[in-house]
Amino acid sequence: MLSFNPEELFYNSVVVDLETTGLYAGKDQILQLCAIKPTPRGPVVFNQYIYAEENPAYWVNRIDPMDLKGCPPEEEVLRDFWTFAQDRRFIVSYNASFEMEFLEGRSELHQLPHEDHSYICLMETFSDFFGCRWQKLPVAVRRCLGIRPPRWHDAKMDAYLALRLWSFFCFLDRPVQLETISPKLLRIKVVRLREKREPVLSEWEWSDEELPF
Repeated sequence: MLSFNPEELFYNSVVVDLETTGLYAGKDQILQLCAIKPTPRGPVVFNQYIYAEENPAYWVNRIDPMDLKGCPPEEEVLRDFWTFAQDRRFIVSYNASFEMEFLEGRSELHQLPHEDHSYICLMETFSDFFGCRWQKLPVAVRRCLGIRPPRWHDAKMDAYLALRLWSFFCFLDRPVQLETISPKLLRIKVVRLREKREPVLSEWEWSDEELPF
């Protein structure tokens, strides 16, 4: 098990969320890629929509291909993303195995070089911490942070929520223990608290235009 100082780990990470045309990197593509690097001066954000001729997952992510006509191709966005993330060791996301499959699978399809990052899965961390089965991101956010997210979402909103959740787990204990799930996939291993108080839920306080970045 790997041990880290929380600040060391937090500032050596980039939090990622994707919207895609489907579930399989071999045949589906990325439509939106948002990545957030935490820094002592505040978050640094990479958020880019990607050109697509069609979107079979429209009824899930509500991204209209007509709105993507002037956007850069997937290859260009992935190249820019790897440049953005090259100074970070860990890629953090809620469902990290999904992000890993698309980020690395689509990069290999485009023959793009990329760094050998490790991935930290917040869904696995949440499931292990509470001793429950996998839950969706809004459930984890409600239970850990006391925030009731809005129904609408995109990669930027979900990346911000994942960043909040990452901060919650990263600073729960000292040092932070990272447990290996698979060769590149990790989760935070936190000793379960003796008493878990359910947080008082608060309504979401920001619109998209009012996000703190």
